[in-house]
Amino acid sequence: MLDRKRPNCSKRPSRQRMRSLALVLASIVIAHAGSVLADDGNALFDQMLKDGIPLTDDSVAPLPAPTFLSSSGEPVVTKEVESQLQKLSRAGGIQRFVRDSAVAPIAIDMDSISNSDDQRIGHLLDVTFVVHASIDLVQDSDALNSLLGVRKTDDEQDDVGAANQVSEEELTKLGISPDGETSSFGRVSFPLLDRVMVEGVIHAETHRRLEGDSGDFVTVAWHLDPRFENSWSPIERNDLGKEVTGDSKPYQGLGGVITATRLPAEIAGEDADATIVQARLVVHEPVDWFGGRNQLRSKLPLIIQDRVRDLRRKLAEVHDASR
Repeated sequence: MLDRKRPNCSKRPSRQRMRSLALVLASIVIAHAGSVLADDGNALFDQMLKDGIPLTDDSVAPLPAPTFLSSSGEPVVTKEVESQLQKLSRAGGIQRFVRDSAVAPIAIDMDSISNSDDQRIGHLLDVTFVVHASIDLVQDSDALNSLLGVRKTDDEQDDVGAANQVSEEELTKLGISPDGETSSFGRVSFPLLDRVMVEGVIHAETHRRLEGDSGDFVTVAWHLDPRFENSWSPIERNDLGKEVTGDSKPYQGLGGVITATRLPAEIAGEDADATIVQARLVVHEPVDWFGGRNQLRSKLPLIIQDRVRDLRRKLAEVHDASR
């Protein structure tokens, strides 16, 4: 599954350091979830599913529609949820996949994205897992930051990523007037495999319906916003052996869609608070990052697994304390 290569994308009309990319920015954008949107308020989500994510000046990666939301934007019926979970769980069965355990299975599919010359230029990650906590807790909890190792203060470790909100003044200079309840702009910086530093601004839009019934959901669409100066730099070592960053180069092609829906009661049993989380992520990988070696494919699945397990443990602590 992890070695399957996707069709060509369309033309345009150390372990701790690596954790900064695992489910990249899912923690930030879900934690910034806003209030309920109007029916037509999910513009970025619709745009990304329709137009895809540009990787280069002439290549765009399509982004598949979420599995657990219908075309109308509402959670799919129980029968469809069960069918999809059966595919994801494979021989292990649905009950093993959805069980309340930090080490319950995680469905991770990572496919190569190629250009018209059949050269690999990126990856599509599809990650699905169940957490035994309510959607409210999932989207509000700071524990989601553990998926990335993102820090919000300077007091925390320097070997993970960093994120800060873009000021209103900066947005105004670019003619951006975001809805403060539904949009967020975060300046991010994170290392990849001790080889690359990515820096830029993530724009995220959140749509949610939380009314305490089976129709509850949260969607987050996010991408590295091309209206800002986004870049990557090689991480090198100087004559003293200290890590330094080299000359920066423009970068685009990072984004995705995250959905959180209730696990139907018919499947969840007594646990009414179980939530299905799905993250679909596109990552552009310039050849200069790793010299053409498929480093991300070999490292990301294991890192994602560790981050999801950490998230489950932290959410379980918060969930148990709230009872």
